Amino acid sequence: MHRLILWDIDRTLIDGGRVGREVFVAAYAALVGEQPPRLPEFGGRTDHWIFTTALEWHGREVSPELVKKFFTHLAEHTQAARPQLEARGAALAGAAQALTALAGHQGVVQSVVTGNIREAAHLKLSAFGLLDPIDLEVGGYGCDDGVRSVLVRLAHERAQAKYAATLPARQVVVIGDTPHDIEAARANGALAIGVATGSCSAEELAEAGADAVLPSLADTAAVLRAALA
Repeated sequence: MHRLILWDIDRTLIDGGRVGREVFVAAYAALVGEQPPRLPEFGGRTDHWIFTTALEWHGREVSPELVKKFFTHLAEHTQAARPQLEARGAALAGAAQALTALAGHQGVVQSVVTGNIREAAHLKLSAFGLLDPIDLEVGGYGCDDGVRSVLVRLAHERAQAKYAATLPARQVVVIGDTPHDIEAARANGALAIGVATGSCSAEELAEAGADAVLPSLADTAAVLRAALA
């Protein structure tokens, strides 16, 4: 392994058709007994952070046990929502081609750093045929921690352990659609690539400190140049 590429999922590789938000609300209500009165913005955040923030806004006490129970509910509701995800969601333009092209480069390992829990990450990637090039075993997930930069560190550590390799931070590449992705990469000394397929503009991603910004993943050659620079 000489390059680790860590993909965000929602609005970077796929458009989930807002199914993820609906699933989150349903899982919250199943556990707490009522829907959250309001929710923070999901983009670039982790399920851990969104849940604990919503609880605090709701005047509820946060505990590790409650967070763990929520993840169990969220996994169950996510699996049940697969038909809706497949009907309303889609892989974004160029995502499959970019993953396949990068997989063809020897020494490149691809995984994810995502706000989703592990089960949701697997479901979303498999639903749109994007799973095969991704090593989910070494990813960083929204059930690992509430802070996205921690997820980048965990993925880096997991990849080094699995592949018995020491990989400098600048050989780690984080690709995402929000400033949170960019900031998490920079906090770990990783290369940050912004993709302007979410709610943030190319200018916002550049201002956050992205090393490169792409309008989308549609230009496979441009993705390769940025990710393998």
